[in-house]
Amino acid sequence: MAATLLTALGVAFGFAFLAYVCVEIPRSYNHVTPIWLSNGFLAACLLSSPSRRWPALIVGATLGALTAGAHAGDSPLINVILVSLNIAEGTLAAYAVRRVTGPSIDLGRPRDMLAFVLLGGFMAPAIAGTLASSIHTALRGGDLFQNITGWVLNDILGMLTIGPCLLVFFKAGLYLRERPLTRDGVLSIIICCLMTVVVFAQGKYPLLFLVPPVMLFVAWRQEVLGAALSAVLVAAIALVLTIAGRGPIHLILSGTGTQSTVLQLFLAVSIFVSLPVAAFQRQRRAILANVEEARAEAERSEARYRLLAESALDIIAHSDLHGQMNYMSPAARTILGYEPEELLGTEYLKILHDDDRAVIRRVVELQRDCPQGVAAPPAETVEYRAFRQDGRMIWLESRPTLACDPVTGAPTGITDIIRDVTARKTLELDLRAARAEAETAAAVKGEFLANMSHELRTPLTAVIGFANLLADEPALSQRGKRYVDRITTGGRTLLATINDILDFSRLEQGRITLDPRTVAITGVVSEVLEMLAPDAAAKALVLRSVGDDTAPPELFIDPERVRQVLLNLIGNAVKFTEVGEVRLETDYDIQTGRLRMSVTDTGPGVAAADQALIFARFAQIDEALNREHGGTGLGLAISRGLIELMGGDIGVESTLGQGARFWFEIPAQTGPSHDAADDEVEETELPLPPPGVRVLVVDDNAGNRELVRSVLEAVGVHVAEAVDGEEGVAAAAADAFDAILMDLRMPRLDGVSAAQRIRAEAGPSASSPIIAFSADVRSGPLDPVFDGATPKPLTVASLLSTLSDALTGSPRETA
Repeated sequence: MAATLLTALGVAFGFAFLAYVCVEIPRSYNHVTPIWLSNGFLAACLLSSPSRRWPALIVGATLGALTAGAHAGDSPLINVILVSLNIAEGTLAAYAVRRVTGPSIDLGRPRDMLAFVLLGGFMAPAIAGTLASSIHTALRGGDLFQNITGWVLNDILGMLTIGPCLLVFFKAGLYLRERPLTRDGVLSIIICCLMTVVVFAQGKYPLLFLVPPVMLFVAWRQEVLGAALSAVLVAAIALVLTIAGRGPIHLILSGTGTQSTVLQLFLAVSIFVSLPVAAFQRQRRAILANVEEARAEAERSEARYRLLAESALDIIAHSDLHGQMNYMSPAARTILGYEPEELLGTEYLKILHDDDRAVIRRVVELQRDCPQGVAAPPAETVEYRAFRQDGRMIWLESRPTLACDPVTGAPTGITDIIRDVTARKTLELDLRAARAEAETAAAVKGEFLANMSHELRTPLTAVIGFANLLADEPALSQRGKRYVDRITTGGRTLLATINDILDFSRLEQGRITLDPRTVAITGVVSEVLEMLAPDAAAKALVLRSVGDDTAPPELFIDPERVRQVLLNLIGNAVKFTEVGEVRLETDYDIQTGRLRMSVTDTGPGVAAADQALIFARFAQIDEALNREHGGTGLGLAISRGLIELMGGDIGVESTLGQGARFWFEIPAQTGPSHDAADDEVEETELPLPPPGVRVLVVDDNAGNRELVRSVLEAVGVHVAEAVDGEEGVAAAAADAFDAILMDLRMPRLDGVSAAQRIRAEAGPSASSPIIAFSADVRSGPLDPVFDGATPKPLTVASLLSTLSDALTGSPRETA
């Protein structure tokens, strides 16, 4: 508020002082007022202040104007009317200019300068001056046209003289920073003053035309500040000397009114010409400075990019749209062994491998031939071969990208970054070779394991099978039974070891497939416990299950794989627990549809450090226990692989010396309900084939054929034998059999091929069920030519149930 009041007081004093000077000094020399500065002063003060201060400044100017009018002897009515019109002129000029320039005015901008000259310097004085002179003539008399002309010119001259000067002086610091006063500038202002003195000090020659060129020279040298200074100085010198009776104005003999009008026109034209020229000169200098700065920045940018290109480890290249290389960075020396100049034009294409040129051409054409107005496709990375200058072939990687004109967007060429990827490609090729070698080795290993599986399980079939038959002989002594039990136990242990190794190998190769179906989890649990009950009883351990009777009646799971995991977990618990119990807990979460089973024992437990390793392959955390109990260390690794294959999780919770709890969780959707009584019937009844059926056994191992014959003849089945696939095909073509038991791996003709030939030859046994009989039936899906499968080593239950199912199934249609 205080600053506003001080500014308003300054405006009042300035307005009154300028009014007094413009009226009283000419009056003392018997001249009419040649220039009215107060309105220009008010307009300049308003334009230099925020709009919120305008009311205070206008009030201050009004008080100063009323005081000056009263001092000049105007009547109260005339004083109020003239003051109102003068204040209105200054306010109108400021308002009109601010509407164009905005809150801040800078006469160094041509737009602002022209707005002030045309709106503030001519329009406002023309309107207000015409009204004021008309009222003054009506009240005091005189020639209306002459009064209007003189009054308007007075106001225009005052507005164009003091207005720009004040606006420039208010921002003198800005203009001096942009264009400091130089010796030449000061000299030009002095020359302008001297020229004005020379012109107006004599009254003999009409030399007014000499002043405007000098003012233009000052405007050119010192721009806006120099033009404003020269305008003030020229006006002051011209007015003082003219009022003093000197100067070429007095060569006009038409009276003081005409002389005053000519002086006013002279000063108005001079100022009107010099101020816009100064503004345009300032703008021109700014434009030139911007252009120079832009040129310098462009040069600096080019230097930076050239430095980057020349320092880059990769080759930076550019070609025209026709493939003519016109730039290549110095990295070409290191990568290709050529000087960059040697590869310009079409020379670069000559070092490319013949088989890769088409690839480069296709990628470039894809970018180049993009239709006008359509965005180019994303740049494609391409790898190709090239030859160094020393003849060595290397691999290069590039990403040709379309370069376009930044203004028009028209394609101008292809920019590319070329990188030496020989080391990476060599590594990739080595990795591919190593992978191929590993895959070959894996295939060889798989084939070897399959052969070993057949070769190991085939004698085991005879060992275990005949041992079981021998154990049922009534005449066998107790010592003989003990020996037979040892044979059976050793055979089963060896079989378990072989199965672990083969299952783990198939897990690693991803060859194990799941066969989920709807089963009763209670049946799976009871079967596992029944199988391991003798081992637990031998150590006086309690083996029990909890929760399986509360689970849903049927679940959709793979029973074989779940049974295998349970056998591993419970078998380990029984093996390592000496006293106490082994408990199997079953729980089913209906919300998540997941089956959770856990095996808890009272054994030695697992240390926290060993729990992270226990599921690793061949992991045996206690060598002493391992020597005591045996094992391959694959059981838990296989269990983890099977559980993860079923989409579940497996883990262990244990404290050393306090037992362990192994658990797993798998997704298991509920199935339809079933009758538990039916399950009991199915579990207790062993299916038998119809008596009198004829079965052909095709196997290259005589022991296996004899074992199968012994089992089947005991239940009334007639058995015929064939020693390999060829004899099996011949036997099936010569006679009719109700079923064929076919080994898969045999000399001369394997089991799958033999079965296919039997089906294709349409003999008397072509539609009979063919059952695969081999250790390989566990390793993957069964060929569609077979109607069932029974694994080796065989069990009586497996053989009889598989045969019965095949005989009761629908007969095949022959071709």
